[in-house]
Order: sequence, then structure tokens, then C-alpha cells
Amino acid sequence: MAQFTKFKLGFKHQTALAMLLLAAMALLLAGVPRASMAQGRVLAVSGQVQIQRGDRLLPVVVGTRLQEGDEFSSENQSEALVRFDDGARLAIRTESRLLMQDLRLKGPAANRQKTIRLVQGALRYISGKSTARSRVRFETTTATVGIRGTDIELAVSPDPVNTDPAGTYLRVNTGLATLVASDGTQVDVDPGQVAFGGDPELVARGPSGTRRAAARKVDAPTGGLFKTGVLDKLMR
Repeated sequence: MAQFTKFKLGFKHQTALAMLLLAAMALLLAGVPRASMAQGRVLAVSGQVQIQRGDRLLPVVVGTRLQEGDEFSSENQSEALVRFDDGARLAIRTESRLLMQDLRLKGPAANRQKTIRLVQGALRYISGKSTARSRVRFETTTATVGIRGTDIELAVSPDPVNTDPAGTYLRVNTGLATLVASDGTQVDVDPGQVAFGGDPELVARGPSGTRRAAARKVDAPTGGLFKTGVLDKLMR
């Protein structure tokens, strides 16, 4: 009969073997396409829209998979509609730029998170069902918006609107939202209402002679700040 020699691996050999196994796993994971980390996809495009992904600038087409860190930019008369894997939908308006800052839409519900930063322009967002609405957030340079079962429109205006300065404007179509401005003041926004979030005022305004809160409800802005897009019919 054949003789077999029994042996035990020493601690150093066990450690070396474990490191080899970890290295092999890392190589396998490195070969997994980044599409497996996608958190949504583009449903429709009108005009010219691009994604800055790392050092690559990619054209947005129907079916483009969405990844955390993607920065969208739309040209004049151009829009895109995104469906996230949690069922939410996002319309990127013309001449807008936004960053998918934090997208964790898979795994345990308690770990899911979505943060979108609007740099310029406007968007419309209808929430999904599988990510807690309290864990969805929108950011601009002057405000943060949280939602509660919501269809909202968000715009960053570089110019004053009526008596309000340049800043962030929020309109709620359905549901509820909360806008927190850069000075920490906040306002709850109901359906049909519009709120503004900007920098703290340096001079007193109004008959009371006091500075207005940086977060406040305002009259519906004019000048087409909130525009109906050509892709809105596909939002639902």
C-alpha cells in the first residue's frame, strides 16, 4: 500500500497560505466588471448629457448604468431620466450638473443611503420604496433637503428671484420635505409650497428691521425656475 506522510503547517506557513488566498480573491474581485456595482440606469435621454466618471467623460445613452461618484452634466435643451435600483426616479433638467455623491441601495435596509449633490441647474425626484426616505438627502452649496414620501423639484439659481437672493429653491408636489439652510435654520415644506435656502443675510430686511432666516418659505418663484421637462411624462 502506498504510504502517505502526515504533516502540519506551522504558524508561518498558515499565515503565508492565508495571504496567498486573500491575494487570489483580490485578483478575482478586481476582474469583476464595475457594472456589478451599478445602482441604477438611464431610462431616457433628450439631447446631450454626459457623465464624468473618474478621468473618463462618457456620453449618456439609454441603458447607461449608474455608479456612485458619477457626475452628470446636461447641455442646453438636454435632459436625462434615471431610475435607481430602489425604484426612485430622477429627472436631470437642462443645463444642470449633479453628483451621485453617496449611493448604497442594496443590502440590509438599515445600510441603504442616497445623497445627491446639485451643483447647478435643477432636478425633479420621486422617491422609491425600498430605501427609507429619511436616508435620502439632497445637498447644494447653501442648503440640505430631506424628504418624507415625496415628489420634489430642486433648483439652484445663480440670480435673485423676486426679493430673494441667489440660492436654493425647493418645491414640493406631493409628500413632505425639510430644507435646512447654511446657518442651521430649517423649514418644513408641504405640497404646493416653495422654500428658499441661502446664505445668512448681512443686513436687516423687512419692516421688523431683523435679518430673515436663511431657510424660509417664499412665494412661488417666477422666471421659469421650475420647468416641466420633456421627460416628465415618463416619471411614473
